[in-house]
Amino acid sequence: MQSLLTAPATMQGIHSHLRSTTLRFRAGQLIFDEGQKATRWYEVVQGTVRTCRFHMDGHRHLTGFFFSGDVFGADYGTYGTAAEAVTDVIVRCYRVGDITQESTPKPQLDEAVSILFRAMSTAQRYLFIMGHRTATERLAAFLLCLKQQANDDPYITIPMSRSDIADFLGLTVHTVSRTFSDLARRGLIKIDGRHSVVIADNAGLCRLAGEYPDSLATDPKAKIHPAADLCLGELSAA
Repeated sequence: MQSLLTAPATMQGIHSHLRSTTLRFRAGQLIFDEGQKATRWYEVVQGTVRTCRFHMDGHRHLTGFFFSGDVFGADYGTYGTAAEAVTDVIVRCYRVGDITQESTPKPQLDEAVSILFRAMSTAQRYLFIMGHRTATERLAAFLLCLKQQANDDPYITIPMSRSDIADFLGLTVHTVSRTFSDLARRGLIKIDGRHSVVIADNAGLCRLAGEYPDSLATDPKAKIHPAADLCLGELSAA
């Protein structure tokens, strides 16, 4: 599969302790292809990226969407998916070799681990969505993830098409459109054009997706189990 547009503009830069290259891609442009050697991994600075796989019959299966702050392409050996720009995007590109050498300074390793943990968090987000059984539950979970990505702003911008959403959720375009209308009819969302939605009833949408509303979520400052200190090595120093 070839890129539809010209090669992206590049400029060298430094992002904290890690060396990086800033890349710009236009909407629809290929960032990397499935099966290519995975020598780079990427962080979204601006815009939206999708990853997908192509079956032998040409059918496309979307595996995820990535927004500002998300990390993608952290594969071992070869890329398991292709990555494409949904909108015009800016990404930071990191070389795998810069963090796999024995001489890599600790600050760089620490930052790389932090970024890769964000990649794992993104993967968990999509496992949460795909764990839902019905079309309504999946779309509700998807919208909640977009809301979380927008720092809990109830006004959500949806940069991807209904076709992209359908491919990702394993639904038909008709089912996605019908489910949007159903959520609006139930007063859970307000549709403001094809690319924006307002969450009108956050608690109701959370119940539908089987998720805690923000007010009922677990306290992030709650203490962890004492036994967890053992795996952190904090008791051994005593």
